[in-house]
This record gives sequence, C-alpha cells and structure tokens, in this order.
Amino acid sequence: MSAGGASLSPPAAAVAATADHTAVEVPAVPLSFADRPGLLDAEGRLMLKNLTLEELQEWCEAAGHGSKRASQLWRAIYGDKSWIRSMDDADASAHRFAAAFKAVVAQGASLAGGLSLQSASTARDGTHKLVFAVHGGPGGNVETVLIPMHNRDGSQLRYTACLSSQVGCAMNCQFCYTGRMGLLGNLTTAQMVEQLVEARRWLAQYSQQQQQQQQQQTEEVLLQGGSQQQQQQQEDAQWQQLATAPPRINNIVFMGMGEPLHNMSALMPALDIICHPQGLALSRSKVIVSTVGLVPQLRQLRASGKAKLAVSLHATTDEVRSWIVPTNRKHPLDELIGALRELSSSSSSSSTRRSAKSDDFVVIEYVLLKDVNDTEEDARRLLDLLADVYCMVNLIVFNPHEGTRFQRSDDEQVKRFRQVLMQGGKVCTLRMSKGDDEMAACGQLGNPELAPRPAPLLRPPAQLRESLPGAAAAAEAAELQRRQLGARQR
Repeated sequence: MSAGGASLSPPAAAVAATADHTAVEVPAVPLSFADRPGLLDAEGRLMLKNLTLEELQEWCEAAGHGSKRASQLWRAIYGDKSWIRSMDDADASAHRFAAAFKAVVAQGASLAGGLSLQSASTARDGTHKLVFAVHGGPGGNVETVLIPMHNRDGSQLRYTACLSSQVGCAMNCQFCYTGRMGLLGNLTTAQMVEQLVEARRWLAQYSQQQQQQQQQQTEEVLLQGGSQQQQQQQEDAQWQQLATAPPRINNIVFMGMGEPLHNMSALMPALDIICHPQGLALSRSKVIVSTVGLVPQLRQLRASGKAKLAVSLHATTDEVRSWIVPTNRKHPLDELIGALRELSSSSSSSSTRRSAKSDDFVVIEYVLLKDVNDTEEDARRLLDLLADVYCMVNLIVFNPHEGTRFQRSDDEQVKRFRQVLMQGGKVCTLRMSKGDDEMAACGQLGNPELAPRPAPLLRPPAQLRESLPGAAAAAEAAELQRRQLGARQR
C-alpha cells in the first residue's frame, strides 16, 4: 500500500539489524488490514497507532515476538501515562524492550501519530484549543477542543475532548465555519487517536505548570502574613492534589472538524483503540459520534455499538434543512427520521424520557438560528418528528464567526423553544457557548482561508429572503458565486 492509501500487495519482509549487527526480520503489513487507507507514513513504514490491539498482535506475531510483546507495546503507547512517541522513550519509562524487537519497530514501523502540536490557547472560561499540524495526506491544520466540566459545587474538574475527523468538511452546513473550508482530506485512525493522546499529555503538563504558579503565589502571600494565609494554604492543597492527579478526560465527542461518518474506514478502528480497556480506556457510553445524517453509515455505527450517536438535525422542514444542511438533499427528513425510528428501542413518551438515563438513546442536536428555525411552530414540528424516536434534544446556542449570515436566537426565544419541547415530554438540554472568544466553540473551528476554494454559499428558501437579515444580499452573493464557479469550470 502506498502512503496515499492505494491498495497493493504487502511488501516483502525486510531485514533490520540491532546495535550489535544481529539481523532481524521486519514483518510485512498483514493482509487482514492492508487495504485500509493511510496505514503507512511517507517513508513506507507502518504507523502502529493505526492498529487495534488485535492487529498489533498480528503484526508482532509475524515478526516472531508474540502477542505478549504487542500488549506490552500497547500499554506503553496508550496506558500507564507513558504515551511513548518512540522506542527510545520506552527506555525512560517502566517499559523495556529487547534490542531485537526495538530494531524491528525502528526499521519497519513508526510510533508517530501523524500530528504535531502547533499552538494551544485558553479561553476565559477555561476551554482549551489545541491546533495540530497534519503530516502526510492533506496536510494543513486540525483542531481539538478541551471543554472543562465541574460538579455543581465546583469540584472534580474534568474535561470533554472534542475531536476532529477530517481537515475541513464536505457537508457545507451554511452556519458552520468549518464547512466554509470544504473538504481538504481525511484524517487517519492514528491522527484521530493522537489528538486524545496529545491532549492527555498536554493537560498533564498544563496542570503541573498551573500548580507551580500557584505555589509561587502562595509563598509570596505567606511571606506577607495576614488573614489570607489560611485561604492560600487551602488553595495550595487543592493544587497539590491537582498536580498528583491531573484532570481527566472523561468524555469524547467527535464533533470537531469534519463529518466522522464520511471517514468510516478510519473512524471505526479509532473507536476501538480509544475504548480499549487496556489502552485509552474510555467507556463506550462516554463517546459520542455526531453526524449530519449519512443514513447508511449511521445504521452501521449504531449496529456496531462502538459509540453513542448524535444527529445534527437543525431544522424541521426539508426546505429549510436542505438549505442549511445540504446533506438533506440526499437523505431527506423522512428517510433520516425513519431510520432513527427503526433504531429506537421504544416509542412511548414515558420511555423516551427514561432513555436519557440509558446508553442507547440518540442525541438530537439543534442549533438555534434567529428567524430561521427557532419559532414555537418549529418546536412543535420537532416534537412531532421525534415522537417515536428514543432520544434527548440538545439545543445549541449559535456561535457567530466572520462572514456569517446568521444570528443567535434571543434568550427569550430559546427559553420558549425549550419549554415547548419539555412540556411535550422530551428531555431537553441547552449547550451554552464555551471557548467562543478563542474560536473554540461549536461551529467555529478551522480556517477557511487555508482552503484553495471556499465551499459555495446556498440561496435561502424564498419564504426567508424577506425576514432573514441580509438574506436577499446573501442570495445575490450565492448566485454570483455560482456563476463564477461555472465560468471557471468552463
């Protein structure tokens, strides 16, 4: 297989040498997974973070080192807070490997994840955005967001990691900043997994730095004496606890850049790696994959049981949804909602409410756009659509970005919309903006300026052109852009 993913016969086994010049055989890529795109790096080496534990065992057994060695390497990569990037890192950890095995890995494989951290920024609310350079494939940048969560009393800081699956996105949702980029390319399994590995590593370092800064501040206050001493000592004890046990990433959502179900061949192994109990060890009930409604892939994911499902619905009529979520033109509401009804385990409203406490409910995501989809009539239509769907509804506050045609719904309108749903028996949560001052909030990721050609603007439905602010001008702009693209193609 080439680095670009073309399916070829596995290369013949190569020969490597240890430091004492002992020859060892480097296994070829096993045929059971050799047709997966992106397995090899630019130098033709197998990227081991693309492999599930079973596939890594197969590779190690082909080299004559057995499944136990694969399990040891797996733990060094993902477990025990080692997170090694190379076999040399293993020597500094609790994991030691024989010289012959290290030579095999060094010659025929790589522990790189295909990403490197370029920058990290922190919003006022504590949300962190990590920007990675993508090596190989499409290149460019991809972004991961760490969203802080607390108990109601402010204790037990933990994070939800929002992971990306593509560089850009082909779905062209009109309200989404990432959608303006178009699709530059897919991430590999390794690159999806590496986002979580690097996020854990970065959080541990960040927590240690914060604890050191807190200690310095405490020492300064103690030198001054006064009534603040006891309070500072208590805060210092809290930071000491934080330093010994960095905040955990307890939840994963594939809601970053890209449409995850548009990259199934990489997503499915990534879910296995992320949830493996001997590796990154996330519970499958704590992992959510979001889709705009690619129905065949949605059915496949649901049948696999690898993660919980979220569907970005965002409208209650085909006319509006086909505008703001163009995928609706291929998979209209009847098909999408019909599939969700089939996948639902109950149709009664009482069990729909109970479903929010179980692992098999579907999360319906609905971003509220002023004068587009936020009326009480929309809310009642949404209730009708979801009457037999085993789900909860997550309303999303719109996060503006440069060049957007949309506005955030008024707080009172959001309240009324939610009340209609709750009075109709639906469990309904409200996702407030987090990280929006650092362009880290929902719908704000990516950089359309990196795209060679932005995704096209679409004409609003006729009934919205008068009521929607700027819609008439947007329709004219969309028509102009369409003509310009047509001229270029000719």
